[in-house]
Amino acid sequence: MLSASELEWQAEFRYRMMQDRTSLVANTETNNEPSTYSLLRSRIFFKLINGPVSINLQLQDSRILGYPSNSPGFAKNDEAKPFFHQVYLHVDNILKRNWSVQLGRFELALGQQRLIAKNNWNNIGRSFEGFLTYRKTPRGTLRLFHLINNEGYERFDSDRYDQTIDGFYFDRSMNRLNKLGGTTVEIYYFRTGLAEAKDENRVQNYYRKTYGSRLNTRFLFFTLEAEGALQSGYLAGGNVDGLLTAVNIGINLEFLPIISAVSLGNEYISGDDGDTDKVYEGFAKPFGAGHKWHGYYDYSAHKSFADNTHIGLKEWNVKATLSGLLGFNLNIHYHNFSDAVYDKKFGDELDLIFSRKLPWEGNWSLGYALYWDDGDEPLDFTYLMISFIL
Repeated sequence: MLSASELEWQAEFRYRMMQDRTSLVANTETNNEPSTYSLLRSRIFFKLINGPVSINLQLQDSRILGYPSNSPGFAKNDEAKPFFHQVYLHVDNILKRNWSVQLGRFELALGQQRLIAKNNWNNIGRSFEGFLTYRKTPRGTLRLFHLINNEGYERFDSDRYDQTIDGFYFDRSMNRLNKLGGTTVEIYYFRTGLAEAKDENRVQNYYRKTYGSRLNTRFLFFTLEAEGALQSGYLAGGNVDGLLTAVNIGINLEFLPIISAVSLGNEYISGDDGDTDKVYEGFAKPFGAGHKWHGYYDYSAHKSFADNTHIGLKEWNVKATLSGLLGFNLNIHYHNFSDAVYDKKFGDELDLIFSRKLPWEGNWSLGYALYWDDGDEPLDFTYLMISFIL
């Protein structure tokens, strides 16, 4: 018996050369010469379709050019082997109710990706594994998901030791209330289960719960984005009490010859003061986007919010988009960073990102980030990126 299926495919190629800012050699005061390295990411996506059922496979090769494990120039095995970044089964129109089901390994980007992101800037990116189902209507979309980050069946005899994320994400269009623009409201909740070691045994000590909402509205040439989220739960040493807020106000200026848009924003992530009061007040977002909101330099003091014990972040930013500059676009971002506990200033950052579209679905961008704090010399970071999607 033979069965015919349609085949869709897409290929992505991305090369990025960037300045080294992590190694010990690059951070020494005696090193006055720039140190750079090249990242290469290649993806090919296949989608086999037969009616409402499709199988989706995305093969990825991610490497640092010239890395010894690649065995460049040598006739021996390359340790940087390709792998499936995504591989999942997708079924549409379940029970004729416009429900879709997705099972396997897949990217998941929710809202503006503050909390759950695909982390596309990273040379590998982020994929989740588990189950996703959603229903789309003209008024909105409801998503339900069960994600498994650590399956412990080989060591433990109960599912309570698995590290999972369970929740929902709902967005609703309310354009009828805004005749001169558009409004979307998003509501979400998810529970993260984390297994902790205790007395040489892994014990499910707590669930961290995150719930919040986001508003995105346009009125004439003004835009407003506001998001707020709370965290609660219990850690081995106390309770969780975290807060995240974000407000961004923008003006669309496309009617002007050069400046396309300007925005002013504030991002707040609560921090923990380290006191032994059995309350962890830091807001954890281990799966959220980083440099998209907090600058391209990724300064170590406010780069990661993986748990509830960090000192948080207060950030003010001003962003502008310029277009029509001899075929180039320019994004200018200014950030002011402080911690959320002691209000001590981390530093300031200025980002300049030039970009231009290339023929054959290509894109070229050049970024420069300048970061200055209490140190004697400012810190800078430069990258050049070329990408094609065919």
